[in-house]
Amino acid sequence: MSKRLLYVDVNASFINPTRNLLPVALMKGCDVRFFGPGHVSSDVLAIGLPAFIERNGPFDAVATNTLVLFSDSVDPARYAANVRAAYAYEGQAEDLLFLPIIAKQFSALTLPRIAILLENDFYNWTARERDRIDASADFFIGFGEEFCPFKYDMPQLSFERFASITTDIWAEFCRSQKHRIASLPHFVSDNEFSVSPLVSRREFWSVMGVQYHARQVARDHLVHNGIEPIIDSKLRKIVSLLKKTRLMRGERRIVQKLLNADFASRIAATRYSYTCGSGLAMPIRKFFEIPAAGSVLVCRPFHGFAEAGFIDGVNCVVAEPNELIDVHHLLVADPDRAQHMASAGQHLVMDLHSVSARADHLSSLITAIADRRFFGSEWKGGSHRLRPPVERSVA
Repeated sequence: MSKRLLYVDVNASFINPTRNLLPVALMKGCDVRFFGPGHVSSDVLAIGLPAFIERNGPFDAVATNTLVLFSDSVDPARYAANVRAAYAYEGQAEDLLFLPIIAKQFSALTLPRIAILLENDFYNWTARERDRIDASADFFIGFGEEFCPFKYDMPQLSFERFASITTDIWAEFCRSQKHRIASLPHFVSDNEFSVSPLVSRREFWSVMGVQYHARQVARDHLVHNGIEPIIDSKLRKIVSLLKKTRLMRGERRIVQKLLNADFASRIAATRYSYTCGSGLAMPIRKFFEIPAAGSVLVCRPFHGFAEAGFIDGVNCVVAEPNELIDVHHLLVADPDRAQHMASAGQHLVMDLHSVSARADHLSSLITAIADRRFFGSEWKGGSHRLRPPVERSVA
């Protein structure tokens, strides 16, 4: 029998689809109810989280995220304005003022408290963020130690503009508290999969996304060798400009959907796609989006790449950005092998990193937490597993 989970959040979508898919994965994995601005009425928010639990429980566990937990970081009105600027929120604007109260009420609950951190990058966390989640939750769902290197193990970090503000706070925390960490990376939706074979795709290469150093080198290297890769469309740049000039205030769900659909279609139109996790070596979502779209994933691997199931030459190609023309010639010369790797990568993501797969992972995690037998989880050789009790840390 599935566990009853209360998820406390703002009913707001974000440009990164992981946030938008999480409620679906939770609904597939357990019996979930939602509480927060946009999920319930102003009157229900006013009675408070404990009263909602009393009326609608019992629940086996309660979960939230840092959008709620960090809501006291600035004045409530300013925080509400920031939420409306960064997210597509269509509820009552004044309901967002409840967030600091909800965060305080969540922290005081006696139910097993879970902080879901799949929206967080962690790279610039300070002791303040660490201490807040440590005091507010019992367990955490996010990148575990296999996906989080220390700065000394990031040889490419110095090339990134954010190198000076990068910290080891999360890397240290997820090791010292690994008995409280459920390690999960990003995941993709069913509609992100494309079955078009490589031979039918009109373009050879795409290099999409933020201007991390390795991606810029990859683009320049391909162009220098006579190949124009597909990159982000002008639509994304136009939207960014409109927001910077305040001609577009706040996010809109339709704009988010258009941008994400355009992004996915551009990858699905190419045979090979290069990405990286920046100098931080993070397991960003593109590592899963590219194989799902049926393109060959060519990449500088993230930390924990093999643990998440990726194998060079089997379901992806590991390469430095200045090696892409050599990779290009190898893939063009052997289209059957290229197609085999693309298909293998797609099956890997379907089996391990899809909504359905993540729903199964979440179900097992929440069940273990509710039954008081959770001691952390990890990825090993392409398999997600619960840590046994003997591995529990005493730090």
